[in-house]
Amino acid sequence: MPGTDPIHDTVVRDELHELGLLYFVDVRATTRRVLEELAGCQRAAFAVAVAERLARDVTGPGGAPDWYPGIDAVWRGLGGDASAPADVCHTVGSYYLSAWHRDHRHDDPADAADHTVMAAVYACECYLHGCLEFAMWAGWRGFDAATLRAARDGGWPHRRPYEVSACAWEHAHPAVQAELGRQLADLEAISDDGGVLLASPADARRLLDRLRSPAAA
Repeated sequence: MPGTDPIHDTVVRDELHELGLLYFVDVRATTRRVLEELAGCQRAAFAVAVAERLARDVTGPGGAPDWYPGIDAVWRGLGGDASAPADVCHTVGSYYLSAWHRDHRHDDPADAADHTVMAAVYACECYLHGCLEFAMWAGWRGFDAATLRAARDGGWPHRRPYEVSACAWEHAHPAVQAELGRQLADLEAISDDGGVLLASPADARRLLDRLRSPAAA
């Protein structure tokens, strides 16, 4: 499993480096280092940006809680809307009271709908509590969802250069690289401009619009 075998990680990292591409283990480590230095609302901005992208990609699964109002409420709260925290709490409460939480499996890496639901829940929890791990888990869900989009590309394995391993080629897929790159770009934007979320949330629209946009500015 990537991230648990140092020799495997080194080989895959070197292959991706030769291709000028990102390895998720390195992005995960960088994400943790940056998030550790950020305030809770800044971590929430990172988490909700991931959740927003996943919500755009997946239509509502039957029986799942309606997560998008919670995502929208986090954006509103980060922008200074005093009514937003109650809406975020409502989304979190609805999730924990739902059959989706009680009966649905939450450790299936092939479940795109659950990645979307859980990224939204993590973003809401991060907004309420500011915890590092909630932001990290949202980023993980974004990566897992990207690997599923890559797996649906049946032609990608057939385009693999002979000198590149199958594992490295999986990580090289544009969907995976786009998500990893976007997470790093979001972290850079939040690190550079996220002080506005602390000083004057009402003036944070430019940053929030940039994080919320489908394509990085």
